Amino acid sequence: MAAGSTGTAGTSLRRGVRERATAIAFLLPTMILVVLFCYYPAIRAGYTSMTRWDGFNPPEWIGFQNFIDVFADQAFRESAVNVGIWTLFGVPLAMIPSFIVAELIFRLPSERLQYFWRAAFTAPLIIPPVVSVLIWQFMYAPSGPINTVLTSLGLESWTRSWIGDPNFALWALIFLGFPWVSAFNVLIFYSGLKAIPREVLEASALDGAKRWTQLIKIEVPLTFGQWKLLLVLSIIGVTQNLMVPLLLTGGGPGNSTLTPVLYMYQRAITYGNYGFGMAVGTILFVVVLTLSIINMRAMRTKS
Repeated sequence: MAAGSTGTAGTSLRRGVRERATAIAFLLPTMILVVLFCYYPAIRAGYTSMTRWDGFNPPEWIGFQNFIDVFADQAFRESAVNVGIWTLFGVPLAMIPSFIVAELIFRLPSERLQYFWRAAFTAPLIIPPVVSVLIWQFMYAPSGPINTVLTSLGLESWTRSWIGDPNFALWALIFLGFPWVSAFNVLIFYSGLKAIPREVLEASALDGAKRWTQLIKIEVPLTFGQWKLLLVLSIIGVTQNLMVPLLLTGGGPGNSTLTPVLYMYQRAITYGNYGFGMAVGTILFVVVLTLSIINMRAMRTKS
């Protein structure tokens, strides 16, 4: 009896070892690629941030001098303020309208209607982001549709060069993309709403809960995971937003639309100071990582 038990245990152990070895064998190529193309460049950038390097000659070790120069640069401080304002207003715009649309689709009585509207809001994903930015460049032009409509309404005093006025350029970039409905965010919120058990909503309705009560006390709390995910992704997206200011304003007028990632791009690519640019990138990495950890811990505490 004991011998049989020992044999069974040995067989189970060998099977477990084989299964783990098989899993490791399948994961190892992917892990090697992740280390090679994700972790190694990040580590290399951290090292380069402590050197003076023009991209061609051997890097010269200078320690933390790049970081000192970054924080001493008025342009970087202005870019940090700009991205702070952008995050404060841009993140809610990236999430709240998308949740409202997802909620409206979820409330449709027919599955066919839900599918139609879900597909309709997902279709813009096929449009390259550059095209959308260039469309808004046309919208914001002095003779573009926005100023034309304002003029036709007798509001000529409201017209302006939206991305050429330092007092309005940053706000024009922040509010770009009206009505601010992200197809990706809509799908994430919609999947969270669909995961709510139908019995929970039906029971609350039988107890007399109105639609607004269901939204606040059931649907929002039960989609908390989706809110947490999209909050982190939105912060990262706003902080790393290079394409919009690069294509529309180049950081101007002055430094009114300069962001840290555009500042990094200019110093590294335009001026060839890769060590300085990597220092800015390292600072951005630390800031985004810190904000993500704080957000995830705060959300975990609430949940």
